[in-house]
Amino acid sequence: MLNRLFGKKTTPKVCLMGMNERALNVFTMFLNDPSKNWCEIVSDGSHEIVIVDLDSMDSSRLWMDLRRDFEGPVIVLSVSKRELANAYWVEKPVKPEQFKHALEQAKLALAKPSAKVLPQQPAQATPLSKPKATPAIPSGSTSGLASEAAAPLASAAATVMSENLDERSQNCCGDLADEVYLDLSQRERLFYDYEQSLLSLLLEAMRMTAKGGMVSFVGLAGRPLYVSAAEGFVSTTMPEAFFRSLCVRSVTSPAITLVLVDKTSADIGPSADRRLQRLDNLVWKVALWSSRGRVSRGVSLDAPVRLRAWPNIPRLMSVPHSLRIVALWASQPTSLLETAGKLGVPHRYVFSLYCACNAFGLVEQLDATALAKSKHTVARAMTQEKRSLFGSLLKKLGF
Repeated sequence: MLNRLFGKKTTPKVCLMGMNERALNVFTMFLNDPSKNWCEIVSDGSHEIVIVDLDSMDSSRLWMDLRRDFEGPVIVLSVSKRELANAYWVEKPVKPEQFKHALEQAKLALAKPSAKVLPQQPAQATPLSKPKATPAIPSGSTSGLASEAAAPLASAAATVMSENLDERSQNCCGDLADEVYLDLSQRERLFYDYEQSLLSLLLEAMRMTAKGGMVSFVGLAGRPLYVSAAEGFVSTTMPEAFFRSLCVRSVTSPAITLVLVDKTSADIGPSADRRLQRLDNLVWKVALWSSRGRVSRGVSLDAPVRLRAWPNIPRLMSVPHSLRIVALWASQPTSLLETAGKLGVPHRYVFSLYCACNAFGLVEQLDATALAKSKHTVARAMTQEKRSLFGSLLKKLGF
């Protein structure tokens, strides 16, 4: 902080979000202009400022997901003005002067002490389990007593939140230790049989009902499950915990089959458990519960993973560090094993998130030839953009 205050560090680390491939290339070229030296673009989670384009269709969900994992200053690029907390709006098309002003404001915000830091926060509390700051107490003889009373309450709240997070992450991401992923002799434990999973049947039911109709799952311990992709409808009498348990066993013991039925959603009604009433959320959850930190057989652990489209993370079951993981895959295709190493996150989160994204077709694995071709295409696009900008400049100057 002192370095920023006294001007010894003027180049903050930034992360770019919400941009398609072409916009990302153009804006990267804009920021990398050596004559400006405004900031350093990173994708390893070490960013201090986020630059996000909020003109996409799912901008509100993107913003919610961003704020879930990052509390620092944000520069918002948008055609219309945005009034957001700790954010600095830059109108599109971006003008260098306006962007520079917003960046300077964000840099000043970095130098300010956080209002959420608790002086008596327990040392073992993590950022994810950090309790919210309590309202300030007027100075006087009671302030010390109130502070002493609040400390154990804050510690207990942090412990409960941390335990809940551990339980949720274990349900969706398993409990495999990082050592298992790095031990070649235990490599078999990193894979599951997709063909024998409930996820494979669920995706097949969606294909069967993509143009209409309803599918009934037969053999789910006597509890019905109805799915219609055309209506985005799902209905079951099972509670979520029971349904989750079905995802860890084979669909052949006992056998689970699919049957087309004439019923409609009006005849059946929604699921009894509100957590199982959205089909997209159900597919995402089943993918996580089937994966539990593993990937299906045939998935390469060393091939680079590229993000094809952003998942609707705020509406889906949360996977820890999901925003950082997909941001890396969007900007720099990286293998499953390397992703965990680069970001310093548990491997089980990376593997589980890949399976969930793959169920929606949001990710793909590249071979060496495809990756080299992709890099060549990006480099050629950046060269063409530079030539175009240079040509425009010469035209304005009258040459």
